[in-house]
Amino acid sequence: MAIVVSLLESDLPSLRASMDRNAPLADLFELRLDRIGNPGEEELRELIQSSPKPVIVTVHGKEGFGDYEGSLDERFELLHAAARAGALFVDVDWRWSLDLGDVDGKCHRIVSRHEREGTPEDLQTLWEQQRDVLYEGDVVKLVTHANSALDGLRVLRYLREANGLIAFCTGEAGRFTRLLATIFGSPFTYCGPKAPSELTAPGQLRVDDYHSSAPPGGFGPGTAVFGVVGKPVAHSWSPRMHNMAMKAAHLDAIYLPFEVDSLDEFLELADDENFRGFSVTAPHKEAALRLSKSAERSAEQSGAANTLVRDPAGGWLASNSDITALRQVLEASLKAHAHRGKRDIAPAHARVLVVGAGGAARAAAQATREVGAKLSITARRDEAAKGLATDFHGTHVPWADLGQVEYDVLIHCTPAGSLAQPDALPFDAGVLSEGRVVIEANYRPMLTPLLAAARERDTTMVPGGEWFVRQAMEQFQRFTHQEPNETLMRKTFEHAYDETRRGGAR
Repeated sequence: MAIVVSLLESDLPSLRASMDRNAPLADLFELRLDRIGNPGEEELRELIQSSPKPVIVTVHGKEGFGDYEGSLDERFELLHAAARAGALFVDVDWRWSLDLGDVDGKCHRIVSRHEREGTPEDLQTLWEQQRDVLYEGDVVKLVTHANSALDGLRVLRYLREANGLIAFCTGEAGRFTRLLATIFGSPFTYCGPKAPSELTAPGQLRVDDYHSSAPPGGFGPGTAVFGVVGKPVAHSWSPRMHNMAMKAAHLDAIYLPFEVDSLDEFLELADDENFRGFSVTAPHKEAALRLSKSAERSAEQSGAANTLVRDPAGGWLASNSDITALRQVLEASLKAHAHRGKRDIAPAHARVLVVGAGGAARAAAQATREVGAKLSITARRDEAAKGLATDFHGTHVPWADLGQVEYDVLIHCTPAGSLAQPDALPFDAGVLSEGRVVIEANYRPMLTPLLAAARERDTTMVPGGEWFVRQAMEQFQRFTHQEPNETLMRKTFEHAYDETRRGGAR
């Protein structure tokens, strides 16, 4: 496989400088002459022969996310001149393949197609249409636009069946296909140049980011693909933490975000054996359990799963690392509470109030039941909270009575105060009791409005990051069958948090 760095500049000196700057990270250059046009065959020969890497020459108009304004004849003249000047490939839109005709025998043609509006269901027809305009020795490139991760998975699935096809998706939702394309059989993948040069297509990765995302030995046929599946997932720090841990363990693996509306459709398309496991977040945790081949007892009892691991015999094995992590957090927080000189309460004697009725609340209820604590559940959706209390043999607290309930530990499991609902309190701050334990599920921001209010009441506060890091370590072990590097994963989380405070990470 080869990494093609696509370069788009407005003049030849800038193009040469970009070639020199990106050469250490590229296998080939795609010289996009959209803005420069045809400098003449001698200039092209000098440019190509001075290139530190073999080159593909092309000019794209709007059909290929370019801005070339010359005529078709001028475009063809430029491509023929580039072929004579020593280009390894020239790239031509499939609609003009026959008009361009054959090129110099030492140069090969890439016959490309860009579907800018989406990814058609019938990719085979697209390939057949391109096949009809090929000459011997041509390479076919198919680029579709991904409106969702499902589009990207369909392209990868088709790529697996094709022979020698270059294929990937444009758009943010399809960014992962540029990383995975070569695993699935594409001979090339295309990257943008290092900053400050301009990217040439939506969703394009800079080549230095591509290399930093790759496993220690680079991508190969056996690279394992893991990821977080939910909606939204762009805010998740799971990719950062898992990728750092996998690199440190020298694993041939990558962890990516996949934003989808339907977990059913996602898993149906993610049937390739390279897809080894997924972290599942809202709103798909209950569906993850339903779609699994088998599940651990705690996940079955909670009614939700946040971890899926491929069974080599087929299907998905479900578990819930949130439960294990929260059980650890609950026990540790009560010890920390006692060390602060507060009441020493054994987990089995604690009164736990869970606020919320979603997947995280189910995990909290199950963890509470496993340590033997007394469970109460409340939520704005009273019927949902009542059903959850029934499922876990707890006490339902009507939302209107929230201020009257006695508790030792409050576990907050709603989006209030997260990036999705910034500055929101889940309930009136007056509900918080003095000197209790407050455990937050949300980890961004670190200090949520709830924790800020809890700090004023001398509570033992547990930020959501503690729950998040512990469940990530549990997932890492299930994905890789190796013990996680706890120090590294915690430092990665802290670094991401520090970057966010400085305004760097999002």
